[in-house]
Amino acid sequence: MKKNLITVIILALCVVNLILNILLVFVCMPSAKKTNNLITEIASVINLELVNAPGVAAVDLKNIATFDIEKQVVNLKDDGSGKSHFVQVGLTLELDSSSEDYADLSAVLSNSSGAVFDECRDVIQVYTMAEVSEQKTQEKIKKDILERLQKKYGTSCIYNVSFSTFTTQ
Repeated sequence: MKKNLITVIILALCVVNLILNILLVFVCMPSAKKTNNLITEIASVINLELVNAPGVAAVDLKNIATFDIEKQVVNLKDDGSGKSHFVQVGLTLELDSSSEDYADLSAVLSNSSGAVFDECRDVIQVYTMAEVSEQKTQEKIKKDILERLQKKYGTSCIYNVSFSTFTTQ
């Protein structure tokens, strides 16, 4: 009788263990998957900051050339306050001097700085004073100017745009 009682207790414990394992799979695993996805997203963000952005090649320091465009005034979009606002912007284009089309592009840029600034003006004029005062918007403006210049001149020799001057009023 004792052997049968022990066998029944062992069987009952096995069934309880099976039920708890099933409960573990259906209750704990979804939250573990969510946690794993969160960790993966954080790791990918950190990786993006440590590695160059996709499609952007690293440029050696000796191959960096700059092209400065003197500061000019750009009128900003009306914000409804009744006052005219403007921004004084100076641009610096960073070029890869090891690129095949660097010589041609450099000559074109030096002869058409007005056309380059016109692209900049077209991007900036769609923002209000409050918008351009935000760092996030300034980064978006730089990115948009870079994309427009790369498209206009059909080159990836221009790899960065920065503001040498950015004063709002």
